[in-house]
Amino acid sequence: MEGVAEKKREVEEKLRQDEKVVDVLRESLEKSDNVTKGMVTILESFANRLQKMDQTIQPLYRQTLKLTRLQTNVENSLIELDRIIGFHHMADDIEGRIREGPSGNIEGYLKLLERLESALSFFNTNNTNSIELPRLNALYDDGMETLTKDFLNLLKHDSKPVPIQVLNDIASESPEESQHLEHLPERTMRDLQAIANYLVIKRENTDITGVYAQIRSNQLGRSLSSLKEPGQGASQLSATTPLRKASFAFLKGQTPKKNVKRGEGAGKKEREGPRPSATVASEGGLSEVQLEGSSLFIIMAKVFLRLLQSEVQLMEQIVPKQHHSHVLCQLIKQPMDYFMMDADGILQKARKCIARHDYPAVISVFKIMKHMHTLLPEYQAALENMDTASYNRLVEFIGHLEKLTHKTLEDYVLFIRGDPEKQSNLPKDGTVHELTSSTMWFTEQLLDYHSLLGEVYLKQGSYHIVLTKDEESKSAGQYLSRVLDALNINLKNKADAYESPVLGALFLMNNYHFILKIFTRNTTMQPLLERAVSDIEQHYADLIEYEMKSYQKGFAKLIPFLGQEMSISGSQADKPNKAQKALLKEKFKGFNTELEELCRVHGQYSIPDSRLRQRVREDNIELLEPLYSEFFRVYGQSKFTSKPEKYLKYTPQKLEEALNKFFDNGAT
Repeated sequence: MEGVAEKKREVEEKLRQDEKVVDVLRESLEKSDNVTKGMVTILESFANRLQKMDQTIQPLYRQTLKLTRLQTNVENSLIELDRIIGFHHMADDIEGRIREGPSGNIEGYLKLLERLESALSFFNTNNTNSIELPRLNALYDDGMETLTKDFLNLLKHDSKPVPIQVLNDIASESPEESQHLEHLPERTMRDLQAIANYLVIKRENTDITGVYAQIRSNQLGRSLSSLKEPGQGASQLSATTPLRKASFAFLKGQTPKKNVKRGEGAGKKEREGPRPSATVASEGGLSEVQLEGSSLFIIMAKVFLRLLQSEVQLMEQIVPKQHHSHVLCQLIKQPMDYFMMDADGILQKARKCIARHDYPAVISVFKIMKHMHTLLPEYQAALENMDTASYNRLVEFIGHLEKLTHKTLEDYVLFIRGDPEKQSNLPKDGTVHELTSSTMWFTEQLLDYHSLLGEVYLKQGSYHIVLTKDEESKSAGQYLSRVLDALNINLKNKADAYESPVLGALFLMNNYHFILKIFTRNTTMQPLLERAVSDIEQHYADLIEYEMKSYQKGFAKLIPFLGQEMSISGSQADKPNKAQKALLKEKFKGFNTELEELCRVHGQYSIPDSRLRQRVREDNIELLEPLYSEFFRVYGQSKFTSKPEKYLKYTPQKLEEALNKFFDNGAT
């Protein structure tokens, strides 16, 4: 029970505390209500005052706004009235300045014309019967005519051909050194641009676009034609590189006046070792070949591109964009015709040269193609979306060059294979034939354009085929291999025309060695050939070895004299009988006679290459010297004659000396 009573007391105490809290909250709530009522009273009073103020000010605001609008209308009316009055007096005010022309102040003159436009617009809209309207129309027409004439005069006065020295600089510059051409002064360009924008854009007067195209076309044409003026820079190239007329006479079915005796060079310099490619040409009686006018055409193609690019830039600064295509087509037509006339001339000259089997002229065609392929993307960029017809003419020209080149390459192989000259121009000393020398020179010249060679050969005149670098290299190697195969066939036919098989074998050996030396020392030719024939070097080494064996068959008459089939024992060798003496005399005499004959004819033969010459001599010594030394050892001391000087002319040492003198006359 005591616990319950204690619990009851605790609850009652807590209840008393809660009641106190409730009393405090009730008192606070009453105070808050009193504050709220006071605030509401204040806000209602403030709202009432604002309403009374608005009712007082609103009429005053509306009246002020109305007065302001009236004032603005009056001012605008006065301004418009002044403008209209100005329209009536405008003809008198600006007639003198319009008649006078821009006088260097294009901007001010254009503002006068804009004022005239405003006056004409007013009278055409509001008073078409005004006496001022005809006068203003006449004045405006005069102003437009004056502006057009000023455009023409400015363009004519400041447009001049590019100086020849600048053109020469363009011809010799690299793409990284491309210089900016200033055709017109900066101020003139600004004035022309302002006039063009006003006449073409605002007035839709396109007459000046035709004027612009004609004037700039004339200057572009004059710049191009100055390249060909006698004594003017680039034109001198044409005079200094005339078309070769005497070289490759054998390709034209003519017999050379003099046989080439040493296709690989002559004298002391040759024996010092291989010489560079440029020398090979001169060794065969050839010189650098250029199609007449080809160098000048290449220069013209580059200069034409730079001039065209600069004209496009100038046009973009002056002529409104929507007229670029039309203006450029007009501007470039005559210069392009002039350029393509030269291009057609180059084609005709090349065709004539090739028709008369002057195949080296194709080197110049390759050179032109290489430059045109390099320049074509820039031509395309300059003419893109503006003059596709002119670009297509360039593409068509390159296509003609490629077709001509492909046909020439095929004809050249057939001509080399079927050269009918077998005897009239055969070198009597068995040296390198002029055909071999010139053919290898020709192939070396083609190597400067081996990528293009492979492309043209594989595409067979189809311009639209795109090849990889690997395909180009393989194709070039296949063509070079065909040329060498054709040359080998021709050389074999020529070798068969020699009366002496030994000289024929020596002839083939010289020519094969010359071919091998040329392509192995050339770091471009050999890799290309190996793309077509993997063992090309070994192939020619085998050919040389085969001809070496054929050549040594010429010593067959000597070998029987050195046979030891006689029945003479070692004890009898010192005192041979009569029959044995006669046999020994016959052998030594026959050997001497045959050896002297070989020395005589080999003195007329030639092996120009010092290494090959020494190798042949050593092989000859290796063939004969052991046999003769043994024969001489056994029978040289026999007392078979009382005149040993008659029969024992050659000791083994003298035999070696004699063999080492082979080809001496042909090597000097």
